[in-house]
Amino acid sequence: LKLDTASSLNSSSKDVIHEKNNYLLNIYHERLEFLNAKSPMDLAYNSKVQPFIDSYLKRNKELISRMQGLKELYFPLFEKELDKYELPLELKYLAIVESALNPRARSHSGATGLWQFMYLTGKEYGLEVTSYIDDRQNPLKSTQAACEYFVKLYDMFGDWNLVLAAYNGGPGYLQRKINSVG
Repeated sequence: LKLDTASSLNSSSKDVIHEKNNYLLNIYHERLEFLNAKSPMDLAYNSKVQPFIDSYLKRNKELISRMQGLKELYFPLFEKELDKYELPLELKYLAIVESALNPRARSHSGATGLWQFMYLTGKEYGLEVTSYIDDRQNPLKSTQAACEYFVKLYDMFGDWNLVLAAYNGGPGYLQRKINSVG
């Protein structure tokens, strides 16, 4: 009898956990569907998205708190510049993904700043980089450069999802991938 009770409790707690996980997955799906309906970006929920959600919700709680404070400083600047270039305001969130809103962020590949510009791309968009100054770390100048880059990428690819892919991997890389498929 005790074994049956323990087995029943174990099974019952597994059902509760399964129910809770399904509830959360449905909430993520519903919220992304709601946002997707109002966005030029594809914000679909799928199994590849979930680990990123989990990462921010579990492992990076302190980072989320820090970014919540920093967004008050940076988002108005981003929104003003994105609006000036008639770009989707959703692009402001790319700076969260790229740098966690840290203007001094530096990747292992040498990309720097809020928008993670590589040296040559930064120079191409008018960002001065010397031993004394690095405009990639300047919030206003780098945001203006990012907006110009978004415009160029959209002119090249005509699709915001492809713009995001090209921003991440480079337009040449993305074009080679497109050519190899088509």
